[in-house]
This record gives sequence, C-alpha cells and structure tokens, in this order.
Amino acid sequence: MPFTISDLELKTDLPDIPDTIPVAVLASPCAKERSGSARRLAEILDLEVAGTVDVPHGYAVGGSHGQVEVFTASGAIRARNTDRLSAYPDERRKWADAKLGDDGFQLGKRSTEQLTRSAMEILERSELRDNWADLDVVLGQWALLDEKGNELESGPGRATVRLSYAAEGIPLIGPGAKTHLHFDPDEEGAGGLLARFFHVHRAVEASTDVATQSLEEAFEPLLTQSWAGLEVDPSSARLSITSAKLGLLALPADVAQGFAAPALAVEGQLAGAVAADGRELTVGFGQYVALAHPKSLASSGLATSGPLVHGEVVRRRGKGE
Repeated sequence: MPFTISDLELKTDLPDIPDTIPVAVLASPCAKERSGSARRLAEILDLEVAGTVDVPHGYAVGGSHGQVEVFTASGAIRARNTDRLSAYPDERRKWADAKLGDDGFQLGKRSTEQLTRSAMEILERSELRDNWADLDVVLGQWALLDEKGNELESGPGRATVRLSYAAEGIPLIGPGAKTHLHFDPDEEGAGGLLARFFHVHRAVEASTDVATQSLEEAFEPLLTQSWAGLEVDPSSARLSITSAKLGLLALPADVAQGFAAPALAVEGQLAGAVAADGRELTVGFGQYVALAHPKSLASSGLATSGPLVHGEVVRRRGKGE
C-alpha cells in the first residue's frame, strides 16, 4: 500500500503555489554560434588549441593542457586547464584573507571583489554574460581527521563564483541553469587563476501561463514510487519533507529542452525502510516534483496530455538507525 498525502510529514513550509504559473519557452541553441566563445575561453585558460574533435554531447577544442567543450543540446560550455587542476597535491589553497566563520571558511572582501570582477570580465570577453539573478562566492573546505574521525586541521580550498538565473521572475532550478567559475589563488593569494569553468543557460523566447496541479496530484509520484528494493510499510515508515524550493526546472546540459515547467525541488527523508537483510534504514532523497497540470500544458501546445514524468531522485544516502 503506497503512502497518501496525509502520511507526508512537512518539516518545512511549502512555498505558495498559485493556481496558474508561467512556463518559459526556450530557444533552440546553435552549437556553432558557441565556437567563438569556445576559442576565447581557450585563450583565457592559456590553452593551445591543437584541433577540434567530436564528443558524444557535442564538440571540443583544445590540446594537451586542457579543453573547452560545447554541448549541442543546450549550447552549454565546459572548460578546464588540466595543468592548473593538477598543480596542487591536495585540496589546500592559501588565500590572503580567508577566515573561519560560523558557516566555515569565507573569503574577505578584497578577494571576493577581485574574483567577482575577474568572473565578469571572463564572461564579457567570452560573450557568455547573461542577466543573472543571484551571485555568490564560496570557498571549498578541507579537513584532516584522525583515525577516530576527529578533526585535526581544516582550511580553505578552491574558490567558486556562482551565478544563478531566473525567468519571468521565477528562479530557474535544476542542473541546467548556472554558471560556475572555479579559481585557485594567484601568487599574492588575493586574485585568482581560472582553473575550471561551466556555463549553461538556455535563452527564453516567450512564456505562457499554465494551470498547476493540486498538491495531492503533484506529490503522487513521490508517494507511490518504489524505493530501490527496500521494504516500505506506510503504517510504520515515515516520509518527511525537509526543504522545498519553487522554480522552473532546467534540465541537464546534454538534454534538449523546449520549455522549463514549474516544479518543486524537494529534499526529505524516508525513515523506517527495511533492507533485504532486515536492517532498518533512513534514506535521504532529493527530487523534483512537477507542478504544471498535464492537460494545461497540452492545451498550450507544449506537451501531450499524458502523465508527466516525475523528477529523478538526485541524491540518496542510507544509514542504519
């Protein structure tokens, strides 16, 4: 017997879901138009371009020190300088003004401003700067543990400038709408050297409003799904939602996408699931829950009237209770 909506425990407030919500109609990308951006990124990363090769998701330019790849399905670009990525023996990086705060190590104002400025210059030069909705700079973290798992030492790692996007005032969520520029510190430890780059943001051609499903309809795929061989009894197991974010779902860079429909990015836990060996487990999950009503999408000419395929489980972890 599957879970019902009354079995779902909400440990977070769900965002307000209106009766109708925009769907972003996306432009078809042209991979050839990215060739100039790919060449300029190769110059920025100090890559000697020895040639161009076809790869399963598009094409790549570069040589022995790294490459720039273009994704045909989305026009996304991924690039890296392999010499810079392998220049350090581990994750440790020395930034001049990195400090430990309540949320881990953070860059100081000077480095944050310099990296942000460098990121904007790189995007301008490569003709990939779009109107972004949010920007932040985060530091990777590393820790050295003893044999018992106690932390002996910790510090900052590579810095990343992250940009996110929106359409019709609604955040674009999912793996297909983001820009990440990964920097290692320069000799002074304040500015940065670009080591890795990823940009995917499909252009929005138009938008149209569609009706949303009820919460019971939206959550049905999650409530009725199987759990990879685990035995789940709704009378004893507990299904809870710990976070939920409303947005328009942007699919991965290697997937063609004609429109971005509304969805909830939910995270939660399934407690009390039983494995084949009898162990009771708690499973954490992350999933996209479709909100657009299939009939409304069909009447808008965006999809068939069949059931929507619910989001893949994007994160799972299990532990014994």
